Amino acid sequence: MSRGMIFAAILLVLMVMAPAASADSVTWALNDLIFTDGATATGSFGYDAATNTVSFIHVVTSAGALFTGTTYTAVDPGFGPFAFDLAFVATPGLPDYTGKSVLELEFFTSTAETTLESLTNSGGIVLAELNELVCANAACSTVNADIRGTVPGGTVVGVVSTPEASTGLLLGMGLISLLGVVARRRVLNSQVV
Repeated sequence: MSRGMIFAAILLVLMVMAPAASADSVTWALNDLIFTDGATATGSFGYDAATNTVSFIHVVTSAGALFTGTTYTAVDPGFGPFAFDLAFVATPGLPDYTGKSVLELEFFTSTAETTLESLTNSGGIVLAELNELVCANAACSTVNADIRGTVPGGTVVGVVSTPEASTGLLLGMGLISLLGVVARRRVLNSQVV
């Protein structure tokens, strides 16, 4: 078998073995989310629909009539996450969330807010409503009636991250290139003698 055929066979095996590149999560940015008391919510979070995981949470609410401004950085340990309904807390790992703020994000198909919509790994624009509430128990699995909601029309905009090439494929391509250089040097050295 010629060296070229061996090279092509190795390349084919590497390409077949390499997993398909895919986005790990979609970054969702809050857009035009204004509470009924005039306060705002800004920021973003990552969501992977394939694994139902939330990451890179950084959502900030400004002060209003019912709540002071809060920065949310973690998933509510007592709720979800669900593709159509997420909840965030300011501090992860507290033993007792009673009395702490929680931010709930619900996603809808229309401004009538009658049909929930799930976030996907395709990104896009999804209508959203935020409710800022207070945890009623230690796990924050229930909330009290103190609520601050957003006015209809706000959205979250999802941007799909660029897939990265498989590390194995890159390593294999580098190895094949190195083998090609060594083979070429051998051929050139054998012609000189």
